[in-house]
This record gives sequence, structure tokens and C-alpha cells, in this order.
Amino acid sequence: MNLYQLWDFPRSEDKYTMTIHIFGGGTVQHVRNHLALCAPAYGTTARKLAADLENLQDKHAVKLHLTKLADPNSTMETNQDVSRVLNGILSDKGTRAIVFNVAMCDFSGQIDGVESGKYAERLKTRYAEQFHMELTPTPKLLASVKIARPDVFVVGFKTTAGETEIGQLDAAERQIRETGVDLVFANDTVTRNNMLVDAKRVRLRGSREEVLEMLGFVLQALIV
Repeated sequence: MNLYQLWDFPRSEDKYTMTIHIFGGGTVQHVRNHLALCAPAYGTTARKLAADLENLQDKHAVKLHLTKLADPNSTMETNQDVSRVLNGILSDKGTRAIVFNVAMCDFSGQIDGVESGKYAERLKTRYAEQFHMELTPTPKLLASVKIARPDVFVVGFKTTAGETEIGQLDAAERQIRETGVDLVFANDTVTRNNMLVDAKRVRLRGSREEVLEMLGFVLQALIV
């Protein structure tokens, strides 16, 4: 039994070119001039997955979307930039799957009530003042994908730090419930435990490279 049969995901019968979109890198949320919050990620996983899928049939396509942290030439820097690109992808009938490996900055910040932005008033350090930043959770994008396009196969990523395997599984299942994604790549940065999780609690474990290879097999099966 192959991975496609294991999960029994629906195939697409459409005749036009089907595209797998892979997001990678991290985003920033500007607070003041020369000051921003950041979710540091540099696109290594997204690049590897895209490279693994290069051998797909010619009628299909894989498109890699990296943020500016991963590609200096990218126009995606903030959460809002990622949202803009994602909305464009959702309007494309040829979109078959979205692998959302981008690390979104989970908070926006504001200092002293000044409207935040890339060119907001710069803080001065010469007076050695202490500043207090108010953090506000940023909107989640993943849930909007299935609302707009329930036909699109979506892969989410859930990173934990020092969780047990049960804790990882709970976090992955929570993401599935809250966003409707089809599959979650769960990884822990401390234990180095990696797994693929679906809504049926099906789990495949292995090294990061092995689990990434498994994910590649699943994506290939979607459009073969």
C-alpha cells in the first residue's frame, strides 16, 4: 500500500495544468523604522521539497514562493504580502495543492501608541530609555484557504519545542481542526521528532529528511 492509498485523498480529474504551490521562509512585522518582529526561517525545507518534486510530468507544475528572508529578490516580506500572494493563488483554478511552510510572524507590535510601520518614527537609544511593546496576535491565514477553496489539498506545518510525541500530535490535530488542512508536518526543534499527521490520526514518523520524502510521495500521488 502506498502513501496515497493510506490516506485515500481525492484525486483531481481536471484536464488543465495542475500546480503545487510551496511557500517557505519567514515573515517580519514592522514596528518602527529599523525595528521589526520576525519569524526567522530561510526556506531550506521548502527548497528541498520543491527540488524533490522537479521530476513531475511536464503537464504539471511546482511553484516555489519564498519570502524575502529566504530570497532577497522576493516581494514577500510581511504577513500581508504572503496573504496577497496566497489570495492570487486561490483564484487560480489550476491550483491543486498548497504547502504552507512559511513561518508567519505570530504577533504585531506597537510602542507608545504610535502606529506601527516600516517608516514609523525611529526610536532613539542615546537617552537609554526603556520602551514597552504591546504585542497583538496576527490573523491566521490557513483557515481561509479551505473556506475559499475546499478542493485544494493543504499541508500545514506545526513546530514545537521540547514537546512529547503526544504533545506534538495534539498540536497537529488542533491545527487540522481549526484550519481544515489535510495534512500536518509536525516537527520538534528540541527532540528532533518528525511526523506526518492527518485527520484520522494516521502518523508516519522518521527523520526530517525521511518525513519530507514521504510528503513528496503524497504530493506526487495527488496529480499523477
